[in-house]
Amino acid sequence: MKRHSLTRKLLAGTGFALVSTAIAVSVIAYIVITYFPNVWLESDLSSNAAEVAAGLVYDGTDRPIALHIKPSLNSAYSVLQQDMLYRIVDAEGRVLLAADAGAGAFAPTGKTFDPALARFTLPLGENLMHVATFALDRPGTTHYLQLARSERFHHVLTNLESDTAGEAALAAIIMAQLIFSAIVFFTIRRVLKPLQAASQAAAQITPDNRHARLSAAGMPSELVPLIDALNQALERLSVGYEVQQEFLATAAHELKTPLALMRGTVELGNSPDRDALLADIDGMSRQVQQLLQLAECSEPRNYTMAPTAMASVVNEAAGRLARLAAKSHVRIETNIDPTLAPCVLQADGAAVFILLRNLLENAIRFAPEGSAVEVTLSASGLAVRDWGGGIKPQDKAMVFKRYWRDGGQNSTGSGLGLAICREIVLAHGWTIEAQNAKPGARFWVGFGTG
Repeated sequence: MKRHSLTRKLLAGTGFALVSTAIAVSVIAYIVITYFPNVWLESDLSSNAAEVAAGLVYDGTDRPIALHIKPSLNSAYSVLQQDMLYRIVDAEGRVLLAADAGAGAFAPTGKTFDPALARFTLPLGENLMHVATFALDRPGTTHYLQLARSERFHHVLTNLESDTAGEAALAAIIMAQLIFSAIVFFTIRRVLKPLQAASQAAAQITPDNRHARLSAAGMPSELVPLIDALNQALERLSVGYEVQQEFLATAAHELKTPLALMRGTVELGNSPDRDALLADIDGMSRQVQQLLQLAECSEPRNYTMAPTAMASVVNEAAGRLARLAAKSHVRIETNIDPTLAPCVLQADGAAVFILLRNLLENAIRFAPEGSAVEVTLSASGLAVRDWGGGIKPQDKAMVFKRYWRDGGQNSTGSGLGLAICREIVLAHGWTIEAQNAKPGARFWVGFGTG
């Protein structure tokens, strides 16, 4: 698979945007100059008017007596007096200051000065002049600035500006492209430097160095969530690895003793302790089965969620375990809320059956002879209760840990049943809690999130 360079993509994208913008500006400028000359003329006259107004010098009576403007514009008014003119007049049209001495105020042919006439054209010799009148607001006195621009001068200027604009745009595109490319290149290199460091740090993470994490120092804010997500993923993998190692070590330890005993019994030949040997084999078979169940239940992808009638699963589990309960002189009682019609949840029916079976087996193991194990189902959850001695306060936090046993006379199980229950409950998004019912113990599975 061909890899694409982020630097090249950003350079190409920036360059394309820059060229597109420059071309668009050039095209708009060309259209305005070529097809809307009055717009260009109005803009030029307004710009000149602002410069002239800013350069006027007034005497103590607020009368304009001189004009100080930039040399290039002053030279144009001095040399091009047939094409560029300005006049400062009062409200009656008397000229106070002008580029051409001895001239009067501009006014249409046959008419007098009218300050309200802001734009008009005026034949002046062989030229057609475009005249613009601007009011100069002064405290107590109003003067007027008149600018005149010849048609031929405007035509030459627009053609010149058009050619100049095209050349300037091309030069600007080339220079801007080079400058922007250099800026983008070095900026990207600087931005990606912390990411390269993070990549090198990630390459050093191994099973022997699994606690190392990626640093977000110097990272752009847009990349910090990615680094945090990677660190969280590494943490989950580290925890999973530790759990797996602990699982393997504990499983090996749990199987080592019964295997040694079985080997010793077999080596003795005709051992009279045949029943004990069979019991050890049955125990190991159950332990291996529960190891397989625990491994399967720990993987969310192994679950098949579908609408499941919880009452049917409860009745099936109670029926299957009735024989085991009778052997222990215990009975199983089901208490299903009659208002459930029926209680159907999105769940893996086989996994829920294993959950109930393990809870019932655990309850049967600790239930006194002649007592009952009660299974209660409601819309909010299900509970399995026995009438035994209950759970010691110091043991409540340990009952769902793998291979944990309370050390009592009934602790003959593998210590995996409740751990399997916890994995199944978590996979469904439910909750499970061990409670003392006084007397007895009660395991509550809540179907909600709390």
